[in-house]
Amino acid sequence: MSMQRAAWYAVYTRSRHEKQVAAFLERQQIEVFLPLRRAWSTRQDRKVTIEIPALPGYLFVRCVLYPEIRALIKRPTGVLRLVENVGQPAVIPDTQIESLRRALAHSFNAEGHPYLKVGDRVRVARGPMEGTEGYLARVAENKHRLVIAVDYVNQALSVEIDANLVEPVE
Repeated sequence: MSMQRAAWYAVYTRSRHEKQVAAFLERQQIEVFLPLRRAWSTRQDRKVTIEIPALPGYLFVRCVLYPEIRALIKRPTGVLRLVENVGQPAVIPDTQIESLRRALAHSFNAEGHPYLKVGDRVRVARGPMEGTEGYLARVAENKHRLVIAVDYVNQALSVEIDANLVEPVE
């Protein structure tokens, strides 16, 4: 019989249930990684540091996905599903989990960022071009290239824009 190796899997949770689900799974002796980022929260009289999920709605479990383990992971009401790829639970590469851990351990102002790729339809969220919609023609570290296409006239305009100003169009 082949020995299965433990792997990382992503668990998709209900909004604001990440910490409860993580605590439940840890009590079941399942290895859990809930990426948390530090952020400022303003109380009535002062600012305090709080830890909030870095990837809202997601946490990661490292296990061998035997049917009974899978059933245990799905038991909490806060769990919506295991993230899948072509109908199978998707294995998350160890290197990606390690990168998340390292980035969160060494930064204060980490923030979630929409996963954007060339061809995605996006909207400018802030700044003088707020509300503008277009397609990403180039994705770079700090400057994306936004293409604003005009349907039916077969014309388009391409502009540079700060990467942190665009968000995906749902």
